[in-house]
Amino acid sequence: MTSYTDLPALLSTLKSEGFSGTIEIEFPEKKGVLFIDTGEIINAEAEVGADSKRMIGPEAVQCLLTLSKQKDGVLNVYRLSPEQAAIVASNLNHEIIFKELSTDFTRFDRLIMKLREEKHDGFIEVFTRDHQPMGVLFLQEGEPIEMFTTSASGPSVFGRKSIPTFVENAVKTGAIFNVYRTLGKISKEEKHEEKNVTGGVEDLKELTLIFQEVLSKVENLVDGISQKGKFLGAFKKSLLEESDKYPFLDPFSSEFEYREGTVQFTGDAVDKDLAQGILECLRATLSQLAKELPQNKIFPLKLRAEIESSLKPYQETVKRLGIDAALSSFFK
Repeated sequence: MTSYTDLPALLSTLKSEGFSGTIEIEFPEKKGVLFIDTGEIINAEAEVGADSKRMIGPEAVQCLLTLSKQKDGVLNVYRLSPEQAAIVASNLNHEIIFKELSTDFTRFDRLIMKLREEKHDGFIEVFTRDHQPMGVLFLQEGEPIEMFTTSASGPSVFGRKSIPTFVENAVKTGAIFNVYRTLGKISKEEKHEEKNVTGGVEDLKELTLIFQEVLSKVENLVDGISQKGKFLGAFKKSLLEESDKYPFLDPFSSEFEYREGTVQFTGDAVDKDLAQGILECLRATLSQLAKELPQNKIFPLKLRAEIESSLKPYQETVKRLGIDAALSSFFK
């Protein structure tokens, strides 16, 4: 209890012992963590007020030292290795890049492989299907370097050796992920923009606009005769199934995304390959939906009419981009 614990004196004692770990400080509507490496405070995080305003760094350190003088708080002290304390402390300044990914639509092992290729710096929060915490996996230059798992019986347990088993269990039981990037690193999108400064980008923009129009019209039609989200769920599954052949279409590779009627692509695929991949996924999606919606006999006719209508304004562009053959094959 802070009522009988002098935090500066505690910090002095821990410094003399070369302590590494964390000191958690909890008050009503206020909480925070001090990160300590061999006796020295290396970072801190604090949340204060009803709106949980977040602070990190020196501002958070000062806030927590001031808070500790009050009498209605609780202190928890956890020991970590110096390396573990440094890993967590270095990831406090971060941003989320993928929220609530599901093993229904992506493969955890493939996601980690993709982040390794991109030399990703950050961490992945892992939850059960009912959003109970399972653990956090830290990555440095794309390599899994440390993790902790959350146990119902006690504090979190760190251990790099347990990473493969943890990943395997998450894949088997199903899980939800949040992926974070440590700030200060160049994002994949920024690298892509630096690399693609020529006219090829304009062709890619036109191509994504064409498929954006097609996919949004198909989505509206499908969801209109079934329920909202029906098309997107089926389309994401088809993207996953075709990702071995078209890896740039993996739903969570961060290259291709279709959401809320908008297409975004930051990969390097050739226009024709991108078009062919999307069309094959769309064909597989519609084939599956036709089986699930057998009562609607005119569904295929309506679908074809919608797609042809959406392509009419882009006839010249389709020819110039060389994807007319792929589109003609789609309608056969």
